[in-house]
Amino acid sequence: MKIGITADCSSGLEYFPHKHNVKITRTSIHFGEETLVDGVDITADEFYERLAKSEIIPTTSAPTPGEIMKQVEAWKAEGCTDVIHFPISFNLSAYGENLQALGKDMFDGINLYVFDTKTACTMEGYIAYYAEKLAKKGLGIQEVISECSKLRQNISAFFVVDNLKYLVKNGRLSAPAGFVGNLAGIKPVLELNREGRIITYEKVRTHRKAINRIVQIIKEKSVDYKKVIYIVLHTGRLEDAKELAKRLEGEVDNALRIEVATITPTVGAHIGCGVLGIARIVTDNLLLEI
Repeated sequence: MKIGITADCSSGLEYFPHKHNVKITRTSIHFGEETLVDGVDITADEFYERLAKSEIIPTTSAPTPGEIMKQVEAWKAEGCTDVIHFPISFNLSAYGENLQALGKDMFDGINLYVFDTKTACTMEGYIAYYAEKLAKKGLGIQEVISECSKLRQNISAFFVVDNLKYLVKNGRLSAPAGFVGNLAGIKPVLELNREGRIITYEKVRTHRKAINRIVQIIKEKSVDYKKVIYIVLHTGRLEDAKELAKRLEGEVDNALRIEVATITPTVGAHIGCGVLGIARIVTDNLLLEI
């Protein structure tokens, strides 16, 4: 048995700070009639620079079956008998669940498994990265999936969106919640919860207070653990993200490390510019270190 790992480009693996061999499937971004392939035609920096100036709210198209097949067949050519694909949360895009239903009938001579990460961005990437490490250690398919399920339960993420119109327009947040937030000048603290949905965690007035609140929440949710990876996520706010990471360094004493990560255009199209967030991954109970 040889296991190959794939993930979609919402995983942030193109900007990942650790070496990996995960094959990435591509998403298309549409600015009106213009279509760009994430990571091929446009980078994250280029995307957010353009988004900040554009009146168009872009849309995205999930990786096509042909794109998935290309990467799976590439693993087959390298001698893999099985492939695990790690998509964005099924509750943020239906393509992963649809692929799961079709996957068994798509290929000859190789088995495709689809794992619902229930997350996105670098957190999704970390699950795929962990799967690759486990596979290299010789674990079987079900063992890898079981360990990845454990990691999935160890992830929490909270963020503050500068403008809710992207989430509302693309259906990731209810219109009433978005309308009330914009009308009242409220900056909701949003959570990417364990079901892989974006929900309003609580409502805070002013951006500064909202950022302070996500720091407090993440610290409270991590206090009982010894080895935690903290990730500061952003869309076009690198310097602010670095400052937030520096702040975390002074306020937590259980950090395995603190990283700064850009949110990929595939996800950024749905949340807009100016986003800051903090995720944490608990590693205390994992079979291997990540």
